[in-house]
Amino acid sequence: MRLLSLDFDPVYGEDTTRSRFASGISVFDYDVVIWDPARSMDAYIHGYEQDYQGLPTLSDANSVRIQADVKRRRLEFVEFINSGRTLVVIVRPPQECQIDTGKRTYSGTGRNRVTTTHVEKFNLMSALPMQAPQFRTARGNRISFTGDNSIVALLRKYRSFLVYEAVISNCPGVTLAHVANTDLVLASMQRSKTAGNLVLLPAIDLKADYDEESEEPEDAGTSQWVDEAPTFQADLLAALQKLSGSKVLERPEWATRYATAEQLHLQSEVVKQQKRVETARAKLAKLQQEKEAAEVKDQLFLGTGRALELEVKAVLEILGGDVTEPEPGRDDWKVAFPEGQAVVEVKGVGKSAAEKHAAQLEKWVAGALEETGASPKGILVVNTWREVPLSERAGVDFPDQMIPYCVSRNHCLVTGLQLFVIRDQVTKDPSQANYWREKLLETAGVVTGCEDWRAIIQESKSDQEA
Repeated sequence: MRLLSLDFDPVYGEDTTRSRFASGISVFDYDVVIWDPARSMDAYIHGYEQDYQGLPTLSDANSVRIQADVKRRRLEFVEFINSGRTLVVIVRPPQECQIDTGKRTYSGTGRNRVTTTHVEKFNLMSALPMQAPQFRTARGNRISFTGDNSIVALLRKYRSFLVYEAVISNCPGVTLAHVANTDLVLASMQRSKTAGNLVLLPAIDLKADYDEESEEPEDAGTSQWVDEAPTFQADLLAALQKLSGSKVLERPEWATRYATAEQLHLQSEVVKQQKRVETARAKLAKLQQEKEAAEVKDQLFLGTGRALELEVKAVLEILGGDVTEPEPGRDDWKVAFPEGQAVVEVKGVGKSAAEKHAAQLEKWVAGALEETGASPKGILVVNTWREVPLSERAGVDFPDQMIPYCVSRNHCLVTGLQLFVIRDQVTKDPSQANYWREKLLETAGVVTGCEDWRAIIQESKSDQEA
């Protein structure tokens, strides 16, 4: 039997494919599909940035993805079962998140304008091709079994590995297992009129116990699963094959040489659709790359270390500077502008800039003077308050006590957020490069005229759709 795993582990064998719920691989080339919704959900919520009402809030891109994937998989699951095949689903608690509805409302004007993103609750398990069942969180391992069919025999054999994480209410079909001494359903089987099966099974923990203090085995891939894991898969497939009405579709390699007109037509349509899908995926990949490149620019007001330094370098080059990297342990950047030389010190800090940063810059200025005989312009770029949301950054960027020192040494002081604004202005109007280049070279103290980040960056907040 050909088995497709959608985020279920482990699986084995040449007739088995390990894939993801979100992948483009369809279920129709297989006899059995086993799906683990909890592991599928991990792919959508990985790296999410915020919660709303206790649930992870997905980005607009992931919101579109999860809805499209669920719609596609549900249709596939329905057709798969109706064709007489078997879908096995691991019973998990509701796999819920908040998705972006695409609706926006606005309040305030100008610099005080706030964008509200409306979200709504979404459950990945709505991909299940069934009506009415509800899943409630409950965890334990005291399980009783009902009946004596091949699936029940399988569960009894591997009962020591079963750990239920949810119970099923309004469960259709035949109950296979329940919480001991209760009527709470843990496993069930529903058969379609076309002899297909939807089998709901409690979670099975096949991970091997691993002593972290002991030396890791050489074959880590095998050692993370118990010895019974391959046998469980074989027994599961055997149990499914014994179910009344189950069937295995035979199609040897030579059968591909023969086809009806209907099959040839459908194959042609499948190829056309696959080409469209590939075109759409290529376009999506390009857009994602462009989005990631745009997000890297945010390191001017988010980052520190090398990520911040590289974005500062990019701005200096946009302004017309020829930027060279000095020896390790020296000033961050040396810049040759048409009007003169500069050395740049870059810092990303959790609070305001400090006098020690200006002292370090002056050290680089003095070193350059000693080397070349000419005193370069000192530019101190500090990404201040970098861990604080932009709208909440109310602290002083450059404390009053450091200003006289910097002015007396002709230091130019600029924040990463100010450079972000400058870059935006120059990108939109390249003629502004001369103005800002001269501004940086002529300013002694804090640069002004580039504080209005709200004109560039929109602030959004999530709000549950009524």
